[in-house]
Amino acid sequence: MTTLISTISKTYAKALLETGGDYKMLVSQLGEISNVINSSKDLRVIMSNSSIAISKKIEIIDEIFGGKVDTKLLNLLKILTEKNRFNEFESVKEAFSKLTEEVSNKKTVEIISPVKLNFENRTNVLFKLEHKLNKEITPIWTVDKSLIAGLAFKIDDCVIDTSIRAKLESLSKNINR
Repeated sequence: MTTLISTISKTYAKALLETGGDYKMLVSQLGEISNVINSSKDLRVIMSNSSIAISKKIEIIDEIFGGKVDTKLLNLLKILTEKNRFNEFESVKEAFSKLTEEVSNKKTVEIISPVKLNFENRTNVLFKLEHKLNKEITPIWTVDKSLIAGLAFKIDDCVIDTSIRAKLESLSKNINR
C-alpha cells in the first residue's frame, strides 16, 4: 500500500529516528501497530472522534499497546493523539521506514518482470542494481505478463521501464506525431 507522506509526518519520523535505538525493531513494531489499527474499525472510529476526550484516547492506547511496544512508539502514539494527528500514523510509519533505509544505505525496489525469474537471473539483477545505486537492495519481485519482455523498476516515486511494451508505446507515440 502506497501512502502519501506529509511534511508533518516526515517531522515526526525524523524526531523518532533521532531518538536512536534499534531501527529494525522499531520498523517491525510500527508494522505491528499498523496491523492492529487497520484491523480494528472501532479503534479507528474512536481515535478520529473529536467528542471523545484525549485523556480517554490515551488510556485506550496505553491499554492496547502499553508494555507491548517500545516506549518511544507508545509516546509517539500519545503525541499524535494529543495533537489530533493520529490519522497521520501510516504516513509517519512510511516516512520512518524511508529514513531508516537512507541511514542504513538500503533501498526497497519493486522489480517487475513478465515471467518469474529464476535464482540466477534474480541474483544478476540484484547485483547490477546494487552496483548502479550503490545501496543494498531489498527487492519486491512482481510478475506482470503485459510487459512482453524486459524489466520495470519502481524506486520510490520513479518508474524505470525497460520492457519491450514501453519501447513499443514510445515508438507508437513518435509515429503518431
